Amino acid sequence: MIGLDFPVKPEWIHAVLRLWQPQQPVSVLVRAAMSQAMPDVAGAKSRRNSLVIILRNFVLSPGGGSQRQTGDFNPWAVYAQRFSALDLAPVYLAQLLLAHEVAREALPLLAQSPGEVCRSEALRRRLIARFGERKVVTNSASALMRTLQYFGVLQAGARPGEYLFLRRLPAAHPVFPLLVWAVWQFHPAPQIDLEQFAAHPALALLATDGFQAEWEAHQPAYWSLSARLDTRFATLKAADALDWARLL
Repeated sequence: MIGLDFPVKPEWIHAVLRLWQPQQPVSVLVRAAMSQAMPDVAGAKSRRNSLVIILRNFVLSPGGGSQRQTGDFNPWAVYAQRFSALDLAPVYLAQLLLAHEVAREALPLLAQSPGEVCRSEALRRRLIARFGERKVVTNSASALMRTLQYFGVLQAGARPGEYLFLRRLPAAHPVFPLLVWAVWQFHPAPQIDLEQFAAHPALALLATDGFQAEWEAHQPAYWSLSARLDTRFATLKAADALDWARLL
């Protein structure tokens, strides 16, 4: 089981992606990231643990062993050069939730109204009941809470292990196509049901009320919109990963 068992900050993800180069030995990227991407983390072991999460989710590296290299193209790195960590934070968070079942299982306890209390012990019990008492599961409870605090979804409460729900993150207009691509990677299909997209569990911590305007604003460059009965669809211009690379 792969869990989100160490915390990450959007700034760390962003810094790693800005160090990315095509066909770069992963060992070179790791050394650069360890020395430059997380200056606020004192321990090398803590930096490495969080870096593993970032590389696993945002850096494709074909091959194996010491010969592993980055790929020819990485949409995450392209957008990290164009936009700020603040702009990209909602899409980074969506990617983490898309990739981690353990984190998604926690969302019913977290997707609350502003000011409501979230407790890490309640989250831990829920995850253990669902996945068993494994180290990756117990670590994920506290790591997810800290990650969401770093992303600005939660803030620390009055007691240890207590957090207050702050807000859902709005997806900035220029990065909405990247969000669609991120979801498409896990659910590749030529058409997207707009209502089902907004209701995707991995997007529960994003503000979805502006999605309709974004779908309309980004056609026809990325998709075309249509309606059938009461259902609205986006038919994508991209049929595969290469098409997405050209569009993004």
